[in-house]
Amino acid sequence: MRKMYKNIDPHEIQKRFSSEEHAFYKLDGDSFKFEDFKPYISKLPQREIDLIEMYFRKEKKQKEIADFFGVTQGAISHRIKRAKKRLLFLRDMPKISEDIKEVLIAHFNPFEIDLILLMVETTCQSRTAEILNTRYKLKDKEQMTQVKVRHKFDRYLKKLEKIKKEDVDLETCYKLIVYIQKNLYMLHEVILPHFDKGFSVTYDRIL
Repeated sequence: MRKMYKNIDPHEIQKRFSSEEHAFYKLDGDSFKFEDFKPYISKLPQREIDLIEMYFRKEKKQKEIADFFGVTQGAISHRIKRAKKRLLFLRDMPKISEDIKEVLIAHFNPFEIDLILLMVETTCQSRTAEILNTRYKLKDKEQMTQVKVRHKFDRYLKKLEKIKKEDVDLETCYKLIVYIQKNLYMLHEVILPHFDKGFSVTYDRIL
């Protein structure tokens, strides 16, 4: 059976890359080896993981990839640039030395911690609201909205600003939330039906 492009396992892609010793790619004047991005590749949308494999690993031209998917070269270029930005965002995100829940538990309740974690994970206010509404079965006036999430997130940031000197990890939490606040929707994926349609073709046609 011929392998379908959309079924590529991101971990298999990482396995293939792991032996690479040369620069993974060049971006904004800096050269990065694959090891710089290995921990973050799997956090990208599947489409972008596969495009990185085709463009950087297989060295396929954007026009060739675009023809393969039946989309414009501009669409491919946009997705590749977006993937680069996401990787840099993930690499440069402030890292906390221990479980963020353990750091925040003395200062925030479970709902507040969930909101913070979801914003860190998704960078998306509307997606965070959607998950919280489902998880806590919120209805009517209790339901979270994009505006409510933003308001609470900003409020939690101000609280951390006041208490951050109490602990080095609280300081890092504060920096992390500021970082997310300045990069909203960085991990949000916009679904484009006409682009997704191309993923029904076979992957081996372009290898």
